[in-house]
Amino acid sequence: MNTICHIEYYVTDLDKAQAFYGGLFNWDFRSFVDGMVVFGIGDQHIGGLMKTDKVEAGRSPGIWFKVEDLDEKVATTLAMGGSTPNEKNPVPGVGWPITVRDPDGNDVGFVQFD
Repeated sequence: MNTICHIEYYVTDLDKAQAFYGGLFNWDFRSFVDGMVVFGIGDQHIGGLMKTDKVEAGRSPGIWFKVEDLDEKVATTLAMGGSTPNEKNPVPGVGWPITVRDPDGNDVGFVQFD
């Protein structure tokens, strides 16, 4: 627990990004949800490419940590001066993710797997 489980790059063009990162790292890609592909090497999951209209400086890549108790991590984030810019929402077949922010506004992703 509390280890990196997913790195997510926000991109404006999925095809162009797949060509770039595939050529750079020899990653394999597969569709995941609308507007997103995941990548890895063989069966080893590394992360995903998420389509967005604009990439904001300092917001990409997003780093996601596997946690045992998502609600506890959110409570700790708030107690330590962080914030939650959104609510947790289920991702079918994965679990419950949420993005929190540290006191400086840096995003930190948590995932509680099903």
